[in-house]
Amino acid sequence: MAERLVGQLSLADGLVSVPANAMLDEVKVLVDWQAVSEVLGRRDSPGPGAPTYPAPVLFRCLLLGVWHGLSDPALEAAVADRISFRRFAGLSLDDKTPDHTTLWRFREELEKHGLIDRLFDEIARQLDAKGMIVRRGTLVDASLIQAAARPPKKPRGADGGKPKPSADADARWGRRGKRTVFGYNLHIGVDQEHTLIRRMVLTDASVGDTERADDLICGDEKAVYGDKIYSTKARHRRLRAARIKDRLMRRPNKHHPELPPREKKRNRLIAKVRFAVERPFAVFKERYGLRRMRFFSLARNRVAMLLAASAYNLRRAIGVPAAAPG
Repeated sequence: MAERLVGQLSLADGLVSVPANAMLDEVKVLVDWQAVSEVLGRRDSPGPGAPTYPAPVLFRCLLLGVWHGLSDPALEAAVADRISFRRFAGLSLDDKTPDHTTLWRFREELEKHGLIDRLFDEIARQLDAKGMIVRRGTLVDASLIQAAARPPKKPRGADGGKPKPSADADARWGRRGKRTVFGYNLHIGVDQEHTLIRRMVLTDASVGDTERADDLICGDEKAVYGDKIYSTKARHRRLRAARIKDRLMRRPNKHHPELPPREKKRNRLIAKVRFAVERPFAVFKERYGLRRMRFFSLARNRVAMLLAASAYNLRRAIGVPAAAPG
């Protein structure tokens, strides 16, 4: 099964004017696609079979799906119909477009071979090389996201019995204030300057925000900002040992039920900086249609969220001026 040869422009391509899409054009120029191709590798394999699409083409298709909040069938139709989508993906007018099963299988390959992590890291590396990631500080936060599947059903009747399990065996119940959610908890660490996502961890909703917070700290930032839920003695010690400024909001405890005025003022100042971490969550939920997960397992949802993080970083980076790294 060999890779398809795609993107060969024909006479028809030359006669058709492509509608302007500044965002797609800028992203296409921003990324070193050869480096992305090297990360993904080739998808051909020995033996018979229909030619397969090159991995960068499918990756760009998935990015289009994230940016426009499209399901795989809707993405298949959009790539076939919209010239600007075809051009961004690297397909000519004569090329057959990937169907939704091909897109699904490619997403599975990203998870199976660990390529999704390498893709996310490669995009971050390229943005860092352009000086777009400023190590002034890291903002950490987490957000509960509802599972695609319904929660387990409680048994009926007085005799009890076993509850009917959820179709998503990895999702769990989690609580945020008075809100209870059956699903997952998305933890992120973003660059203070431009809110580019540097670290991401997806857990089931039963895992508290603070449990994976240390995984969000890169170690090269000058400060870490977080809500009061991240304030623990052990974390304060680790930040001091790493010579990273501790900008975690303080919270009262049983020995000091009321914070002194100085600590309250400090919390207010930190909150003015920390709130910017809400931007990626708002984009995910409002623009990318991720108010709830799309898939029925932690592994597949993790791929979806890392794709969303890569798409967010590329879209966000368009408005960030490139600078000499330092």
